[in-house]
Amino acid sequence: MVFVLLALGVFLLGGVAFAVDIANMWFHRQTAQNAADSACTSGAMDILAASQGASTGNQGFTIGSAFNCSSSSSATPCEYAALNGYNGLNTVPGNEVLVSFPSSDPNASGTTPPLPPSAMVSFPFIRVDVVDHVQTFFSGLLSGNTTQDVRAFAVCGALLVQSPAPILVLDPQEQGKTATLSVSGTPDITIYGGPARSIQVNSSDTAGFSTKNATINLTQGGPNLTGSSIGVSGGPTTAPGGVSFGTTGSWEYPAAPISDPFAVMCEPGQGGCPQINGYSTPAKPGNPTVPADEVAKGCRSIPCTISYHDPVHGCPTAGGCLLYTAGYYGSGISIKNETAVFDPGLYYIVDGLTLGANAIVRPSTGAGDGSGGTTFYFSGPSTITVSSSSGKSTTDSYAASSLRCLGTSRLPGNLSSSTTFQGNVLVAPCTGYYGDPLGSSDPLGVQRGILFFQDRSADNVDATWGSNQKFLAAGSMYLHHCNASGTGTACGSASADYDATLTITGKSCSGDFILGNIVVDNLTFAGSCMTIDLNPDSAYWTLKATLIR
Repeated sequence: MVFVLLALGVFLLGGVAFAVDIANMWFHRQTAQNAADSACTSGAMDILAASQGASTGNQGFTIGSAFNCSSSSSATPCEYAALNGYNGLNTVPGNEVLVSFPSSDPNASGTTPPLPPSAMVSFPFIRVDVVDHVQTFFSGLLSGNTTQDVRAFAVCGALLVQSPAPILVLDPQEQGKTATLSVSGTPDITIYGGPARSIQVNSSDTAGFSTKNATINLTQGGPNLTGSSIGVSGGPTTAPGGVSFGTTGSWEYPAAPISDPFAVMCEPGQGGCPQINGYSTPAKPGNPTVPADEVAKGCRSIPCTISYHDPVHGCPTAGGCLLYTAGYYGSGISIKNETAVFDPGLYYIVDGLTLGANAIVRPSTGAGDGSGGTTFYFSGPSTITVSSSSGKSTTDSYAASSLRCLGTSRLPGNLSSSTTFQGNVLVAPCTGYYGDPLGSSDPLGVQRGILFFQDRSADNVDATWGSNQKFLAAGSMYLHHCNASGTGTACGSASADYDATLTITGKSCSGDFILGNIVVDNLTFAGSCMTIDLNPDSAYWTLKATLIR
């Protein structure tokens, strides 16, 4: 009987130990996991902010160098772990919090999003391990241990995900200078469609967004056309006057910075990339060639003059037009007192595109490379310069219905088939490397791609698009200075210059249209009634702070 009582007592003691200690350890396991998730996410947010050049000081730790919270209690992951009850002092009983930066994610199940290039973010992953030295009670009588280690970990990262892009002003730290996004001169800007956040300003300056006598109408923005938001990382804290958000929009402060959505897109001539509009990399486009139909008419070099209503390439001006074809332009393109038409394709321009007085540009009706539009790549600091006196010559009108890539493509908002344009008109490709990233799977039908692409290594870029006449730019504008090389400084680092500037001006209420994204370091709108149409379904690769496991 004594031995039976002893056996039953041990059994009951084990049952009590299981009921009390194991339940207690399960509770600590859950809280440790919550702490690991919170600390990991905060670290990933700091990696994301640092990759955009934000002046965060890495929040008390060096990205890429492992540490523990007993020696780095002021680091952001440690502070978030402490807020969840884990101070990381490694006492017994107590807990230990370890932070590391794996080169890959060995613990994720399934397929993770693709890794960003090292020029975009050097250390995309962060791992937080929490070891809780849980005090035991009954089970210690059997094992002789006064504590039992309970472990939890989380892996996070700043990873690429596909999402639509807003109007994005990239410069993260324009401290003490003019605003990175400035809207002045009584402009009236309407945003139509696009993502839930239509405008994002990454500047950490409290005055990174500045308006004066401006009206910004977002009531038709967003995927449901019911309103969209403006996000600012540094300020101001409240929306300025003249901004209307609709029923689903708001002023978002502070808003996490959004990374460059075109960062992983190859430049012409860049190695390791797919064919770009028919040109095999790393070779650049060759010199422009004369189309066979114009050779038969006596044209020997580009540009050459074509007649009014040319049956192949079109010409909207009675006095004739200059025909340009895709290729390499080592001395730039300068147009003045002429109308020029551009065959579809990639234009690699070294000394910029300048539209002077009475210059008009239009898309050609020729086949070109078959992409349906033009991409102008500007090599070096020279870029697009459009004079306010351009677009004045008398030409045939351009029908908005010609903007459709296919018959099933949605015509951009606020435009009808009967809408026409008299001034400058440029349209980006529909297909090819710089066309619609979704292609035929775009819910809105195939849309226009990238119109302007600035050399990322070019310093002090100052682009201007100005016209006193109604103009139409159908395609995205991308001007960003990134001083990274294969082994150099990350494009998103604080040492990058972020000095590519785009200024868009126009005659008050001339009815200007930009149909596509604007991604630039610094942006100024001055004057003009302008509609900017954004695609809510476009899929570009942007960095997101992600809890992976």
